[in-house]
Amino acid sequence: AMPSDVENHGHAIWTPFGNAAKTTGRTHGVEAVLRQNVVNSEYYRKLCRSATGTVDGEGMDFMSLVDEIYELVDHVEPWMSGNARGASTGFCILFRFCEKELSDKEIWHLLRHGDSPYIRAIGFLYVRYVKNGRELLRWCEEFFDDAEKFSPSPGGKEVTMGTYVRDLLLEQHYFETIFPRIPEVARREMVQRIKDLGYSDRGLGCGGQGGTRRNDSSNGRPQSVKHSLSMQVGRKAHGGGGGGGDRPRDDRDRHRDRRDDRDGRPRGRDDARYRDRSRSRDRDRRRSRSRERDSYKPYRRDDKYDKYDKYDRRY
Repeated sequence: AMPSDVENHGHAIWTPFGNAAKTTGRTHGVEAVLRQNVVNSEYYRKLCRSATGTVDGEGMDFMSLVDEIYELVDHVEPWMSGNARGASTGFCILFRFCEKELSDKEIWHLLRHGDSPYIRAIGFLYVRYVKNGRELLRWCEEFFDDAEKFSPSPGGKEVTMGTYVRDLLLEQHYFETIFPRIPEVARREMVQRIKDLGYSDRGLGCGGQGGTRRNDSSNGRPQSVKHSLSMQVGRKAHGGGGGGGDRPRDDRDRHRDRRDDRDGRPRGRDDARYRDRSRSRDRDRRRSRSRERDSYKPYRRDDKYDKYDKYDRRY
């Protein structure tokens, strides 16, 4: 496959759709559309490619993947920024780590790495996705006061590593994707522990930068990965939060005006006058029906009802 013309922050990326790389079949808690974007990308296939050039599921070893993060990753959002909407380089490497099932020693190597904060951030994302909710404090608590600064978004606000880690634990949403759910009992214990250590028990969103995603919308819901995928393939996503389900207000107004024109109903200030006229017509109809019922006489044949004449004098 040939490299794409699109660039990922100065580095050529591979075409976003190819034949899916071989996987273990496990989701690792990664949302479906994001996962499909990862395993179908040529960059992920490159990570899986062995020295002989075959995609055999082994690919780059652990230290080579760490070097990839150091050389290429400059943000930890799940999707590439700009007009290219494939899975980001960082999340492709993160999913590769998930597939390789890192040992505890390798995880600690990521979390305590001194060369790049993005190596550490991807390590914390690995813990958030893979580890059981009851184990999260064991892996993360010692980093709550970590003062190293970095920007989770390309050109975004800088946050401390401690703020980033706490936000991963307190928030269910991460930019435009969703984390695996933490069991409620474990979540309460974790939140209480964070409060006891003197930190806020409320997440800020977006890795501690604040907000729910890059482009906030009025409904306050994170943009769905379906919408992110739809931007890439050029079609409307179906029913996703932030995925184009709500029409712009101007479109809704035009639709209402067309509907009103079809009904012959006046708009705007005349609505109240229209309702009054409608009530008046309804009253007239009820009165007319009442008069018709009062004047109604049932049809009778004389030869059949002669014996009842004495009862019919009222007619």
